[in-house]
Amino acid sequence: MRRLLVLLLLACPVVATADEAKGPHPEGAYGGVQPGHKPEKPRRPPPKGTLTWIGFEPKSGTSEVFLQSVAPFEVAQRVDKGAVVVTLTGVTRLGANTWRPIDTRFFDTPLARVSATRKGKGIEVRIAFKNGKDAKEAAVRSATEADGMYYAYLDFAGGGDTSVPTTADPER
Repeated sequence: MRRLLVLLLLACPVVATADEAKGPHPEGAYGGVQPGHKPEKPRRPPPKGTLTWIGFEPKSGTSEVFLQSVAPFEVAQRVDKGAVVVTLTGVTRLGANTWRPIDTRFFDTPLARVSATRKGKGIEVRIAFKNGKDAKEAAVRSATEADGMYYAYLDFAGGGDTSVPTTADPER
């Protein structure tokens, strides 16, 4: 009986899922959120008050950090010890993976790292710079995009240290 079961398992073809059939993503392909684009698979929206995504986009020496949520939220920022601290009110929860820091050191921008934590009744996003002296507040704009999500965009103009580190930072 066991031999028959083993033979049946060996004779059955292995069926790959659609994602497996495509193979691995090519190097440099971004699989995250793109503001304004509806996802292919509709998903149940997260609860209000959740910061659902933190994104980063380098733009020829400048950079843009975007924050995504289901509903509008307020953005306040201040410079603190070589970083810009962005306080978000109207969101109280971190969505899946938004608690993970984004390492931006290897891009040609002055930003080094973006991280988010819960603080009191809101969320605090800390944006560290490669050179702390370059830390300055960003230009902020917000919009509800075609995907129905609310975005706050933080645009950091160039002018700072954009050099790529030669070795990995041992503290990170």
